[in-house]
Amino acid sequence: MPIFVLIILLFSQSIFAKTLPATNFQATHNFINKMVKEHQFSKPELLAIFSKVNLIVAEKTQKIVTKKPKLKPMSWDKYRSLFITDTRIKNGVDFWNNNLETLKRAEKKYNVPQEIIVAILGIETNYGHNQGQHPTLETLARLSFGKHRRKKFYKKELEEFLLMSRENTLAPLLIKGSYAGALGYGQFISSSYRYYAVDFDFDGKVDLFSSSADAIGSIANYFDKHQWHDFGAYARPITLTNTQLKQAKSSTNKPKKTAKYWRSKDFNIDHDIDNKTKLAFIKLPQENKSETWLTFWNFYVLTRYNHDNRYAMTAVQLSSKIKQQFNQTNP
Repeated sequence: MPIFVLIILLFSQSIFAKTLPATNFQATHNFINKMVKEHQFSKPELLAIFSKVNLIVAEKTQKIVTKKPKLKPMSWDKYRSLFITDTRIKNGVDFWNNNLETLKRAEKKYNVPQEIIVAILGIETNYGHNQGQHPTLETLARLSFGKHRRKKFYKKELEEFLLMSRENTLAPLLIKGSYAGALGYGQFISSSYRYYAVDFDFDGKVDLFSSSADAIGSIANYFDKHQWHDFGAYARPITLTNTQLKQAKSSTNKPKKTAKYWRSKDFNIDHDIDNKTKLAFIKLPQENKSETWLTFWNFYVLTRYNHDNRYAMTAVQLSSKIKQQFNQTNP
């Protein structure tokens, strides 16, 4: 989007919008009543908390503003260049060395390779350094009570956020995260924090904001709970005919059919892949062409962390480069 158009959009919003406390809206009261009835929260406490949360509203309609300009998807080569850098690789090696025993313990317990855990932390927050500065309660309230197309999802996450805060004795107004409500080292959404985060430093609490050990164990546990195949393969480049290209998806693609099946359809599957191995195919669009890849189950599991093939492939390639450099410095 041209910068002058973005400036006009922001300027227009500043003219026709204002902020009001969340408690000015019936949607907030409906949500508070639900939390009191279903989870025994204190109504006065929630009213006090939400009175300090401001929502952006259109002045004429008094409706909450959540819409953002739609941007063109980033090409794979551009996306990759943002994360696979010399600095991020070096920082990954440093993080690995500084957390070596914890990473070994996570790998032994969950059978998730250490370099994958390190790569995820590198992509998400540059190893904990960029966890986000957006007040999470305000973020989730705006996305829940406005007209966002995923408001149902975010309202559930708002519910999970308040439960997570109570369970871990955290002050909800002080928690900060991403623009979409992701939290801590590994940028877990609130429901993932509650269901997959673990106390991996054994201090009696689950802390994904300041405990690298809890972050490491939680990421490994997340993949394990999503049926990670122990030390399985991820992906291989493959050349497909024009007809076969129909099987390669830009969206995530779950392996459902075996190598034997694809061989029967004249796909050129490498001989070392067992006939019973389930495979899928993806394409990664670049500026002038698309890369095509044969993918295994663990690649699909990586997309459960972030539903984007570019993300999963970045994790695979970044982890490989970090491991290579780590092994060179730790012969």
